Amino acid sequence: MSEKKNDISLSDKGKIQAAHKVANELIYDGFVVGVGTGSTIKFFIKALAELVDENELDIIVVPSSTETNLELVRSGLSVNSLVEYPELDVYVDSADIITEDYVLIKGGGGALTMEKIMSKAAQEFILIADDTKYPKDITDFPVPIEIIPQAVNTVVQPIFNMGGEFKLRYGKGKDGPVITDNGNLIGDIHFKKAFDPVIMEKELNNIPGIIENGIFSSGAHKIIIGHHDSAEIVFVQIVDDSKK
Repeated sequence: MSEKKNDISLSDKGKIQAAHKVANELIYDGFVVGVGTGSTIKFFIKALAELVDENELDIIVVPSSTETNLELVRSGLSVNSLVEYPELDVYVDSADIITEDYVLIKGGGGALTMEKIMSKAAQEFILIADDTKYPKDITDFPVPIEIIPQAVNTVVQPIFNMGGEFKLRYGKGKDGPVITDNGNLIGDIHFKKAFDPVIMEKELNNIPGIIENGIFSSGAHKIIIGHHDSAEIVFVQIVDDSKK
């Protein structure tokens, strides 16, 4: 049976369901909302713009990437930066995979460094994804890393010693490697064997030249999985009120 129906794939329907659940149930007037990057987030931006327009809400949005910034501007939302608003009420993003233990692998879109910064700057980090992304084994998706260009060859051996195979990421439709908004390179590490995400996240960042990696071992405060006809909250982490 074909996945597509009425020109919208079932996975896209899941993304739409998750995006609308967050926009309609978890975003409030006066919020400063951090917005992630990726195809799922484009549906959230549309849902958020509709919510703001229909209810005349006063909401400020902070993008995690140039791509997201452009999408937000096109949607007519009030865009600001993390410099102006270093504390976010909520940060909404998607993931490449989510394990059964709710560990996230992110960075397929190349904005992993700012995404991790914003996830820590938010009082609540909400993760949305369609049901093709959860649950997955931790080795089902390579671990993205952002690298200082001059260190592109010096990180190879340390990564190999940790059981990973490093590959520099190249763009589609353009010559040369993928360059981040920060002017650095993006690489992907393929692991054949399962690993401890808490330890691996720290050890990768201890390799000189690696700025950040896409393992989010602490997960999110809420994880919402969208299906073609519904969306459900599959995980809730209690927010520490003392940090608010």
